[in-house]
Amino acid sequence: MWFKQLRYRIEQQCKVGMCDAFFDYTYEYQGNAAKLVHSPLTDKCYLTLVMGMKLGYGGNPYGPAGTGKTESVKALGQAFGRQVLVFNCDEGLDYKAMGRIFIGLVKCGAWGCFDEFNRLLEEQLSAISQQIQVIQWAIKEGQPSLELLGRSITVNKNAGIFVTMNPAGKGYGGRSKLPDNLKQLFRPVAMSAPDIELIAETMLFSEGFKHATKLSTKLVGLFKLCGQLLSAQQHYDWKLRAQKPIFVTGGTLIQQELKKGRKLKYEDEALILIKSIRVNTISKLTYSDAKKYEALQSDIFPGINSADIAYEELTEAIRKTVEDLKLQHVDNQVQKILQFYEATKQRMGVVIVGPSGCGKTTIWKILKMAYEKLNTQIVTHVMNPKSMPREQLLGLMNHDTREF
Repeated sequence: MWFKQLRYRIEQQCKVGMCDAFFDYTYEYQGNAAKLVHSPLTDKCYLTLVMGMKLGYGGNPYGPAGTGKTESVKALGQAFGRQVLVFNCDEGLDYKAMGRIFIGLVKCGAWGCFDEFNRLLEEQLSAISQQIQVIQWAIKEGQPSLELLGRSITVNKNAGIFVTMNPAGKGYGGRSKLPDNLKQLFRPVAMSAPDIELIAETMLFSEGFKHATKLSTKLVGLFKLCGQLLSAQQHYDWKLRAQKPIFVTGGTLIQQELKKGRKLKYEDEALILIKSIRVNTISKLTYSDAKKYEALQSDIFPGINSADIAYEELTEAIRKTVEDLKLQHVDNQVQKILQFYEATKQRMGVVIVGPSGCGKTTIWKILKMAYEKLNTQIVTHVMNPKSMPREQLLGLMNHDTREF
């Protein structure tokens, strides 16, 4: 048990490591960053990565989305006092672009975590594996400098390269299998199922819920049932990633109640949790699933009736806007507009999905006009992405100047 712990010790300077592998602590200032919930899976991941680094290899956590692959690498880097830079790989990166990133990492001794590494093009991967091989050899042998892309670079021995991947196939588009010569450079860690109950309980405690043990079991149970009993839609997600915003919203609501000086009983906390679940999930359910969800919720939280969060001013402004546009007042549509409003407050990007002619455009147009009635100006730009090439929409790399 003692060998499995991440330990710090002072020998002339601070060292950090596990088992018999120790590295320099590098004192990168992290600020008071949010911490990961520590679970047995995190321990397993740390141990494999640290032992891999001792042998001079990188680490490769792989598994489905939302299991904490990237977060574990970031958290380990934080424990080592390293700067961790996360890069999202896609077809647009070639071996020269990757080489430039590697040069920067090796010079400043930071860790690079290359997310979704198997989305790079197969023909680029073998050139990239050559570069990684050179870097790993130089760090392992303690070489002062190395040759990369025709340049001589000084080597900082604290640099590290990690890659994370989703499995090729199985509903993830555009992924390729890694070639064997690249697989050998990284120690794999399978991360398939995070300890959701443990994570949910700890997160609820940290957000200020006193009855987190009981509530976390119910929340995880509710999401498990939703995943099994509701229809399979492309945009549904009942995993950890969908639960995280619920904890945050719940924490905000609890702080508001505590500021009023209220003592919260179990029923009050359950009501707050239900409100934040509803804010984050009701909006994305189809009509028939919404009915099933209501039944599930009343089964899991019996006797607690939850009303959605009310917005009186906005609802009144929406009602006036509907009248001005000479539209029919439909309660369901007003609900959808309010849900859209809640989503815009929590997210940077919101997608409105549905068949054509079901009023998707009407929803955001009415909300925009309602905002204007409340004296908030909103600027909208309407674009049709089908009418322009991807490069125009997202930018591209100029192959001669290497500028984006």
